[in-house]
Amino acid sequence: MYIRKAIADGLWLRPCSSPGLRASRWLICLPHAGGTAHTYRTWPAYLPLDLGVYSVQYPGRQDRYGEPPADAIEDMADDIASAVEPFTGDPLVIFGHSMGAYVAYEVTAALERRHGPVVDLLVVSGVIAPHRKSPSEVHRLGDPEFAAEVARDNASFGELLASPDLVQVLLPMIRDDYRLFERYQPGDPPVLHTRVLATGGTEDPDVDHAGLTLWGELTGGSFEALSFSGGHFYLADDEPALVNSIAERLPAA
Repeated sequence: MYIRKAIADGLWLRPCSSPGLRASRWLICLPHAGGTAHTYRTWPAYLPLDLGVYSVQYPGRQDRYGEPPADAIEDMADDIASAVEPFTGDPLVIFGHSMGAYVAYEVTAALERRHGPVVDLLVVSGVIAPHRKSPSEVHRLGDPEFAAEVARDNASFGELLASPDLVQVLLPMIRDDYRLFERYQPGDPPVLHTRVLATGGTEDPDVDHAGLTLWGELTGGSFEALSFSGGHFYLADDEPALVNSIAERLPAA
């Protein structure tokens, strides 16, 4: 427990569960492009009391604002996998949304390379499987066009555009994340051995249900795809629906 606390207080992981929780299984959550560890702070309210929830904090935001951005999703995932290793002796679930889904996939692959299939369930949300991903260059757009593209998927960001000071702080960080997302083009992604659940919104302009099912090609374990009402950020529109679905599929303690 001391080792786990040291990791949670360290560089990558932030606790979402109540202090002092004696957890017997774990959920690690990875945010979208531009997201922070704060994204998943409300999830424990819908989850079993014995499940410890941690969220990943990427460099370049909040308490890691002064750090340089990562060079590649694979490099960042390797470091995150090292932070997650102390949890691999217990039932373990990894969740990622949008860019976070690709990071979650690479974290799971890194852990499998080191220890075998130690992740019991991988949940990938809001993106097509990486081997079917189309090239894009949104991160190269000028500021007005780039901001409009971000606001297309994330309505809450559109509200921030009214504050030039916030835009000046947030836009470079979000652009760095888009760069990571768009340059991630694995030619021969590894097939995992864990269960995979792919989730998305029925009105997401970038990935439909058929696109979610392509994740099934990247696992030798069981696979399931679920669609929820909403757009790309369906998980913010009806958080309990997604989190309860994950809770129903958690590995036993």
